[in-house]
Amino acid sequence: MLAFRGLIRRALPAVTILSAFAVAGVAVAAPAAGSRDGGIVKFTGPREEQWLVRAVYDELRLNTGPEKRGELVKRIESVATAWLATGRMEAFDAGNELVHAMLACKYLAELEGKSKAANPQLAQWLLGHEEVRRTLFRGLEDVDSPEKALEQFAELQAAEPEKVLEYPNLAVAFATAKTLRHYKKQPSPASMVESFNYYTDSKRRFRYDLKKMPYELSRYLADTRLNIAERDWAAKKYFRMVDLGPAYFHVKYDDDYYMKKVPKKIEALDYTLPNLLKVGGVCIEQAYYASQIAKSLGVPAAIVYGKGESGIGHAWFTYFQLNPAGTSASWSGGAGRYQNQLYFTGNVYNPATGEKIMDTELVLVGAAALLPQKRREQAESAAALAKLVSEACREGDKEGDVEPLKALAADYQARVDKAGDSAAPKVALEWVKPKKKLDSDMMVGLLHLAIQRNIAYGQTWRMVVSLRKENRLSTKSLDRFFSLLISRTAAAYPEQSCQMILDLVPTLEEPGKREMAYKKSLAVYGRRPDLKGKILLALGDDVRERGQTARAIRIYQTAAMECVIVPDVVLPAASKAEELLVANNKKAEAMRMYQALFAKTTRSDAAAEIRRETSNYKLGARLAELLKQAGNTAAAQQIESSL
Repeated sequence: MLAFRGLIRRALPAVTILSAFAVAGVAVAAPAAGSRDGGIVKFTGPREEQWLVRAVYDELRLNTGPEKRGELVKRIESVATAWLATGRMEAFDAGNELVHAMLACKYLAELEGKSKAANPQLAQWLLGHEEVRRTLFRGLEDVDSPEKALEQFAELQAAEPEKVLEYPNLAVAFATAKTLRHYKKQPSPASMVESFNYYTDSKRRFRYDLKKMPYELSRYLADTRLNIAERDWAAKKYFRMVDLGPAYFHVKYDDDYYMKKVPKKIEALDYTLPNLLKVGGVCIEQAYYASQIAKSLGVPAAIVYGKGESGIGHAWFTYFQLNPAGTSASWSGGAGRYQNQLYFTGNVYNPATGEKIMDTELVLVGAAALLPQKRREQAESAAALAKLVSEACREGDKEGDVEPLKALAADYQARVDKAGDSAAPKVALEWVKPKKKLDSDMMVGLLHLAIQRNIAYGQTWRMVVSLRKENRLSTKSLDRFFSLLISRTAAAYPEQSCQMILDLVPTLEEPGKREMAYKKSLAVYGRRPDLKGKILLALGDDVRERGQTARAIRIYQTAAMECVIVPDVVLPAASKAEELLVANNKKAEAMRMYQALFAKTTRSDAAAEIRRETSNYKLGARLAELLKQAGNTAAAQQIESSL
């Protein structure tokens, strides 16, 4: 069961109070002067490792400045590989702290250096506030510009230091989120600080408790800059609306724009929520309106973009939901995702990167974000340590060396003795013995640990693909990852699961094994025409690269004919088949293929400019072009007139 008790606020009828995300721990590190939480590190691992964590954080406080941070991160890396060599990977708490210390070296050096984000005072402040520091440094790993995110966090911390401490996840969400991507700018936009203050205003009531919402979800609040007056209007109007889906349909559809391609009515007015409600719009306005309503109520939401059977682009919206009993959480399937138009997949913009991700990835990441924080942290740390081991044994297996641990213990003991600190954790070295090699088995074990802790953590799967491409991961190991992936994600998250499989299969060296993997994938995912088409396209490409032209043509044609309702399959499949047919002097067969495909599609009643996006139009246009090339002008003109 997901751990999210306490996330729902008593803001709506029939909604229960659920559990908090906090993980209790044992204080093992010395306080930092002047800090609110004393800089205490909460460590829940074995007692005999408490000295190790205390020693590392002592080093972190003592070695300030970019140069010393650079030296320290190398030392911590050697301590981490030494710790792994002792074979204590299953009790992973110390490994988690070592990775956090590495991240701290990396980002504190940025703040203490000469970059645009340089801010020594903020570095000291973060050293004294563990919860904020841990959350921020994890969040920075997701973004393409940590420097910019640090600048944004500094702006928030300078303006609202107490609120940042009270809402650490929300503050990190704002620091690490890009502003909403939309074709229209939000009029009179709120600043980042104004938007943060809106969500931290104790006088306002929100659907969920934003103090406890993980930053991965809160980013889908932090990306909006809707002005505060519009938010207040939305919150007042929709406060008691439990199911937010119907808000999508409150914006009347602008039929004149769709049918006649005249300017939208909203073009004559400011692009505000009240004006959209007044004059309407098309799907993108409906999705924008509903998503902004949700965000105004403190509900993470996103616009989803996709193509249905016709091929015309469409937009709907999705929002985060907890069921009233508090037993499950999900992103809604999306109002406006009309089933009869077959929108198999959609894309949303990831606020951390600004890049498109599949909506099912959003669902998977959203579910993972509600795992206990410790579990999410450990998944990320296990992947980071797997990368460390990968680099360490790049030239071959290495014997475990525990001397860095012993050296750290000696330095720590000397400091404790000098300070006369009788309360400091005692050094225990009985367990500091080499038991494991740094090798591929250790690397695979860490990757498995990461997946077990959080199967949605994308960095783990990207590393698996990378290692396979470098031929550093055995086929036997890859089979284990395949099995894990299919057993745990194929049923609930088929789109994302299938894409991961398609990323991994090309890394298999033997053609027979690749083909077998594609066929097994068809057995698992083949009921979905969009996924079936993707697999067939990948198989066709593989067969083509092996020089089996005739077979590749058959596979592409099968993909096009059997998945004609999926524009992103039928169009590329037909194009690939045509290319090979023409190259082999079979242009007549290519025309027959297009005639059969064109007959399977229907003409849209949209305006001509919009209709050009459809599969019907594109297939017909290509057929007409081939007919002209063959000298059959009359047939070509007949096709063109029907378009």
